[in-house]
Amino acid sequence: MQPNNFFALRRWQFYLQKHFTDSFRFYLMALLTVFGLMTAIPIFFILTSSAFGRLSNLAPFYYIGLFFGGLLFTSWSFNELGHKEKGVDFLMLPASKFEKFITIFLVSTIGFFLLYHLSFYTSYKIIDSARVAKYGQHIVNDYSFLDDPKEKIYIYYAYMALQAVFLLGATYYHKYSFIKTVLSLFIFILGLYIINAIFILFLFGNEGDFWKSSMPFVMVNKLEMTAPNSWHPTLYVIPEWLQKSYLFAAKFLIAPTLWTIAYFRLQDKEI
Repeated sequence: MQPNNFFALRRWQFYLQKHFTDSFRFYLMALLTVFGLMTAIPIFFILTSSAFGRLSNLAPFYYIGLFFGGLLFTSWSFNELGHKEKGVDFLMLPASKFEKFITIFLVSTIGFFLLYHLSFYTSYKIIDSARVAKYGQHIVNDYSFLDDPKEKIYIYYAYMALQAVFLLGATYYHKYSFIKTVLSLFIFILGLYIINAIFILFLFGNEGDFWKSSMPFVMVNKLEMTAPNSWHPTLYVIPEWLQKSYLFAAKFLIAPTLWTIAYFRLQDKEI
């Protein structure tokens, strides 16, 4: 290995070349599978019925493919470490842990994101052509992915945060990583909910079971008795500055923090 054990551009280029040579068939099959499903299912419904006349009809396929496909693809990162022989080969390759991590990171985040949207656009054009051939009409563009409304962009913040969770999970679980990460995420969310419920019960008590209609660490919908057998809901919300802090963390801190933890987790990996 070259004297620079953290990052050397030439060495990284050699590792990239080896990585794509070894994984090209897998990446191609994954891309074709996603593309085939996104294309074949809508075309089938177009040919058998008048469905999918609007772009909004395709939006669920877009988001399901983005989240399920992207998170499943990310969960296969560092899959070599689940097998002793492949794991030894992966760790012993003359490239730094950072170069190996940044390669997987770029492929599973930027690479998948770009190729997925290229694939979806190509799929949309084929589906549109099929509709024109069947009905003589183009798909009506009634759905804007980012600007109508602008809040849709938060879907992408959520995707990046989840992608970071599954990349971190891939450094912990090398077999059945997707299922194990989903289970771990569920347990984590359930734990937060229980902690929030206990915290709120200590503050407000359990009158009216209002804790069931609260958003953890954000708001509480308390039912207060205004008259005998009469309850009036009162909404308690955290201060605006704390809301903005939550929003900033969700947009800019959660994903980079988890990516960083995943890198250091890989640094400590042994076979």
